Amino acid sequence: MRGVNNKIFKLIKALELKGHIYLYNKEQVYSNKANKVFTLNKLFNVIPVDKYNKLYPNRKKDAKKYKYVKVEVLSTFRTYEILLKLVEIYSEVNK
Repeated sequence: MRGVNNKIFKLIKALELKGHIYLYNKEQVYSNKANKVFTLNKLFNVIPVDKYNKLYPNRKKDAKKYKYVKVEVLSTFRTYEILLKLVEIYSEVNK
């Protein structure tokens, strides 16, 4: 698992060098059905509020109040899915 996390952080850093900001968070959630705690992995893209308002005209943010907006890209229980999504994003950026 440690190797996957290292690759995730390296890809995030590489995307940051290309001008794309991504955040990786882990969140614990409790399942009543399974009666235990699970770790939820989330990937976010940080974009300027102007770009956000163009992409989501129904959910506009105040440009005077916010400079950047965090948009959820992926939410999953599997860490490797975050890695695969970052690889996909990195390959699109390098085209």
